[in-house]
Amino acid sequence: MYRSMKTINKFIRQSLFALLPYCFIALLTQSAFCYTLSSDELNKIISNKINSETKSVLKDIEYKINIQGIIPEITTNETIALKVELSAVDSFNPISYRRVTLKDSSGNVVKIFPINVHTSIYQNVLVATDTIPFNKEINSMNTKLEKREISKFYDKVLTALPENSISNRNIVKGAVIQKSSIKQKALIEKNQNVDIVFKGKGIQVTLRGKALKEGAIGESIPVRSDKYNKIYSGLIDSNSKVTVRI
Repeated sequence: MYRSMKTINKFIRQSLFALLPYCFIALLTQSAFCYTLSSDELNKIISNKINSETKSVLKDIEYKINIQGIIPEITTNETIALKVELSAVDSFNPISYRRVTLKDSSGNVVKIFPINVHTSIYQNVLVATDTIPFNKEINSMNTKLEKREISKFYDKVLTALPENSISNRNIVKGAVIQKSSIKQKALIEKNQNVDIVFKGKGIQVTLRGKALKEGAIGESIPVRSDKYNKIYSGLIDSNSKVTVRI
């Protein structure tokens, strides 16, 4: 019995040793004809692509990208890396849905999966240091620059205060001041007496008249000449002059 068991064990050992080269060859073959892209590696490739896109839009503005979604591990029968493509977007948006497409060397689609990209944007922007009522002056006394997360309205903020600014609405203390929250203070009031300067090629004539609407510098307003009692449209040049191109 003992000799029989000994003979069987010897046979098993010999068989295993005989099979080892084939197992080794099989492993080499599998290694040689397979490519595995881990989820971490794929995540890094996707992040680099999105970072490159975002950098081209935001330039030196500070931001942080968060990719949400399940990023899989991919194994193919090829030895080269897969091509990773992201669906295009019409314009930059801090919150976007993207489609990731993986292709092999022949251009065949291996895998498609969705991701959500959240971009947090941080910038020094104008913030109200006190409540600013409607139609009140906005200046360095009631505003300051402060770093804020502004992803929801990144393209609507102010990083510097335009001259002669007044509030276009009530602005509460601590609020980020947006472009739509301010307007330029009127330099000319409605019914104010003004100089109407008619300018053309080699011609300049000045008449007295009246502004029919208030406006800030650079804005177009209607004016009426006293001499001819006619209405013209002109651009405000100063607090007393409106230019009409002829």
